[in-house]
Amino acid sequence: MPRYDFHLRSKDRFVWDEEGVDLPDPTTAQGAADKVAAELHGGLLHESKVACCWTVAVTGEGDQLIHVTAL
Repeated sequence: MPRYDFHLRSKDRFVWDEEGVDLPDPTTAQGAADKVAAELHGGLLHESKVACCWTVAVTGEGDQLIHVTAL
């Protein structure tokens, strides 16, 4: 099963996903990214002192960009 990484990024920060998740296909990874974004939306924006836009960037094997979703 392929491994997908879910990285968080904003204008001035990048948080690497060093573990990744095994998922059956890119479509499932996209759905998981959208779910993660929805769950994190309130928490990250609430904790941030500077208004910014966070995204979840999903990469597959070989660091190929699969999907990007905004929080």
